[in-house]
Amino acid sequence: MKKFTILVIALLLLLSGTKGITVVHADTILPFDTIIEGNLSEQTSMDAYTITISKAGTLTITTKVYFNAALMELRGAKNEAIDHMVGIYHGRPENPTTLTKVFHLEPGVYTLFVKDMNKTSFGDYSVLATFDPANNNEVEPNQTFTEAMPIPVNGEKIRGFLSWADRDDYYKVKLDEPCRLVIDVDSQLGRGSLYLYDSKEKEVYRKFLSDYQGLPILSKSHMDLEAGIYYIRMNGNSFSYQPIYEMNVSFFPANNEEVEPNNSRGTAIPLLITDDKTHIGFLSYTDMVDYYQIEMKYDGYLTIDFSSEFSGYEWMDEKGNAYGFLHISDGEVGKPEQSSKRLELKKGIYYFIPKTTDYREGGLYTMSFKVEHAFKDVANRYSDAVTYLANKDVTNGISASEFGVNQRIKRVDAAIWLAKIMNLDTSDAGPTPYVDVPKRAWGAVNALKREKIVNGKSATHFGADDTMTRGEMALLIQRAYKLSGDGVTHPFTDVSSRYDEAVRALMKNIITQGKTVNKFGTDDAITRGEMALFLYRAELN
Repeated sequence: MKKFTILVIALLLLLSGTKGITVVHADTILPFDTIIEGNLSEQTSMDAYTITISKAGTLTITTKVYFNAALMELRGAKNEAIDHMVGIYHGRPENPTTLTKVFHLEPGVYTLFVKDMNKTSFGDYSVLATFDPANNNEVEPNQTFTEAMPIPVNGEKIRGFLSWADRDDYYKVKLDEPCRLVIDVDSQLGRGSLYLYDSKEKEVYRKFLSDYQGLPILSKSHMDLEAGIYYIRMNGNSFSYQPIYEMNVSFFPANNEEVEPNNSRGTAIPLLITDDKTHIGFLSYTDMVDYYQIEMKYDGYLTIDFSSEFSGYEWMDEKGNAYGFLHISDGEVGKPEQSSKRLELKKGIYYFIPKTTDYREGGLYTMSFKVEHAFKDVANRYSDAVTYLANKDVTNGISASEFGVNQRIKRVDAAIWLAKIMNLDTSDAGPTPYVDVPKRAWGAVNALKREKIVNGKSATHFGADDTMTRGEMALLIQRAYKLSGDGVTHPFTDVSSRYDEAVRALMKNIITQGKTVNKFGTDDAITRGEMALFLYRAELN
């Protein structure tokens, strides 16, 4: 009988090909890629196999049962059950039942039990164990906030692995400045989820990855965040899927110029709306609204150019009267929406309020402004010049609706305009040498005299209330802007030697060409509109 048994075993070894076959009836080490045969009987109703796993990965157990009913169970080093016990039914010597069971495991020692079902069904079986390493580069343990694995943004791709004993992986990310954080996940995590938490472990973001087990998942998530510490959590809720995932964390700095906090009228950032600049702001899940203070220095029109993926803006006057959403962006990631809106406003203080209503959607926004006058007496010829002077706070017109384009300008007012547009230091507001200069013009006249731009009509009189002539204005502009008329001649018969260089300088710099072909209008009174043109063109040189 013994000789027959030995012959059978030898035959089985021969037929097994490259895979070895070992017959056991006791606790045995179960090697990988080797078919192990066993037998359950009334005397030996359970066999135990020790499996050692040196690295994280997937263990696959294939069991063939040649009798009616058996049980298979895997337990950990502390005798804890790994998944549930499974039954293998309806096997026959001539037609065995095959069961394949997959376990996603951390390194450790495990025990596989093969048992009879009901003390009446015994017979032969075989077991084959194979192992596929995860090749993950995450550092365990990383299953809690305190154990979170620090990772750099824009760094190496993370290859993670979720297992029966490790259903959560935590990663710690430090952001040194406001940014958009992008998390790309490539996996087959059926019923898995991605979470993001702030430094206080408060949930910021959650994304359900997929309910389709076994299908590839390519997930791109973004969050607009302030500087700080954040935690990423990868969670798995089912273990019949492939538990490996790859994650790439990218950082895109906001480069916004705003200074926080600016989340209320009291902390609003003053914004110069006449600087011809595009300003950049940023909204995030903790900063859903920004306030900017804007001053309209005269009645006029304000054009707002705004760009954002998701943010809109509101408008509020100085008394706190809100005008609701004037614009709501309808963009998408990477495709900001451009908008332009023109408002008619009275002189005063206003608040421009970019905001988002969804903490998950914020990001960069850009804004620029253009201010125009609303004077009814300003023709197109003077429009740009008048707007320029009004924006420079040189003059706001003679009333809310009129600039006084055709009105003559006094020498004292011309001096004030020139000092303002040149941004001269007018702090010397003491009395001038001229007795006819009103107090409101002391600083301007003193500054112009100090810069050798203007003189009085006599040692004691400035001629403050006299009308400024076109010739006098030519002199002031030529001196103020240090213009040269070299190489230019003029055809004007009414220009004396006193004004000759100044007129040639204005012609050379395309500030004026005279009133007619041969008349400059040297002694003609200059109007407010003409002076606005002269100063505007001089500024553009």
